Amino acid sequence: NKIGPTLKGVVGRKVASVPDFKYSAAMTAFGATGAVWDEATLAAYLPDPKAYVPGTKMAFAGLKNPQEVADVIAYLKTKP
Repeated sequence: NKIGPTLKGVVGRKVASVPDFKYSAAMTAFGATGAVWDEATLAAYLPDPKAYVPGTKMAFAGLKNPQEVADVIAYLKTKP
């Protein structure tokens, strides 16, 4: 939880719900909608995080290759 919230168990977790992590106002607002990090949300977010959640402080530029997005999601699903 130093650089970002832990990604362990992220698939299926409510957005902006890791205790003691200081989320941006934009990510907190997105989480307040009831959004969950499921496969569809991750697939939409990972290519361009700043476009998907405008105002996020996420420094990650995104993954442009759809296969890389699928691979990251598959990997995250192995970390319950």
